Amino acid sequence: MVEDEPQRPNPTDFDIFLPWACQQLQLHTMVQVVREEQQEYVSATTSERTKVKTKPKAKEDTQTDLDSEVDQLNRMPAITYEDILYINAVYNYNNNLVQIKFANTCTIPRLVLKIIGLIIKYHTHLTSIIINKGINEYSMYELGKLLPLSNITDICLDGTYLKNANYQLLFEQQSSMRQLSLARCSIDDVVLEVIANALIHPSPASKFLSILNLSSNIISDSGIISLANALRTNRALNYLNLSNNMISDRGMTCILDTLVRFPLSLSELVASRSRHIEFMKDKSERIMNLATELRSYDIDKRSIKQKSMKTLKKGKVLTERDTSLKNINEIDNSNQEALFEKATAIVEATLGSFKDPFNKNNTFVKDNITYCFGNNSLYYLNVSYNNWSYLSLKKLLTVLIYQKTINRKPRGLINLSIEGNLIPEHCKELSLIDSLLNECLSLIQRDVTIPKKKTLTKTNK
Repeated sequence: MVEDEPQRPNPTDFDIFLPWACQQLQLHTMVQVVREEQQEYVSATTSERTKVKTKPKAKEDTQTDLDSEVDQLNRMPAITYEDILYINAVYNYNNNLVQIKFANTCTIPRLVLKIIGLIIKYHTHLTSIIINKGINEYSMYELGKLLPLSNITDICLDGTYLKNANYQLLFEQQSSMRQLSLARCSIDDVVLEVIANALIHPSPASKFLSILNLSSNIISDSGIISLANALRTNRALNYLNLSNNMISDRGMTCILDTLVRFPLSLSELVASRSRHIEFMKDKSERIMNLATELRSYDIDKRSIKQKSMKTLKKGKVLTERDTSLKNINEIDNSNQEALFEKATAIVEATLGSFKDPFNKNNTFVKDNITYCFGNNSLYYLNVSYNNWSYLSLKKLLTVLIYQKTINRKPRGLINLSIEGNLIPEHCKELSLIDSLLNECLSLIQRDVTIPKKKTLTKTNK
């Protein structure tokens, strides 16, 4: 008798399908996926009481599994594997894939990420990818391609050295990515300039990336200048980690100058007005198209209704053509303005108001010079273990006082990490900075903890 071929695994079974697909495509790297269960938080006081003793698996079941694995290995084609790629697939308690971790073993083949990109639609709960070394420019390209097709929010590439440093491939398209960690990646000023240019408004990354970790790299002041230029327009980045780099007072000044009011250059004013014109143009086109659709729909609706009725005028029956023409004239004269107002309301509710870092709500004019109020969206800043001194500490205090004075929402910096720099251990500026941050945190906690008034609904007895 001829043995049946092994059944094709389902793409929803990531830990089984990925090795099978790589084997079918004769990949010369053996892919081994280890299944893990996501650890849930358990209180220390109740952990002992909630322990459940699991019975050991029967020997018969173990022997059956071993026999099935041996049969499966015998059916595999003879392939000479050059490397072994270990992948940890983390599942939650509902048996949904939530995280993929590539172990520090070998270079990740491009084909592996291609296969993941093809089956990513079956894993809607997958939100995190961790890669520790082993990535090249080709696999980075495939990683950037699968991000817009997925719900991945966290990318961790800590310790991953990329020769061509094409990290900007992760920013080219709109995606769900919110957090990117590039610690210990040997990023220098040239690479940081490319990353910073991808964060300037209105690029896609300036609208979705909120957490950026650049700690333990080789970044100096020239790279920080390009990053500060991006912070002038970026209002999505909330967390920035620049610890353990080579930032001096010059670089710190450039960063802090974007957090207070600053004058706009001519190119920034022209770019902002151009974006406003494009926004109004797009809005006008949408209103006109929608008004036309509403008008044609209303005409068809009235003509159909009119065809089903017989209208008499001076003892004569009007034809269907005369009736439709009369209907069109009535709509043109009476309902055109109402349809236009309805289309305007729908488009305005869809698009919203014009959002720009340099719109009228974020700027003011003084002595014929247009100023921006500053970037108040950056909440957390880690600049510990760098080379800046007491001069930047005084500048930092000025920034916190300014943000407290203007009292805008969001409030600006609420968390700082500044240890390991050339600053005194105890001084007046440090105590003032601590008091300002504590006051800001207390205000935020008060706003969060104040319960809203419940609305009472009257009911009949």
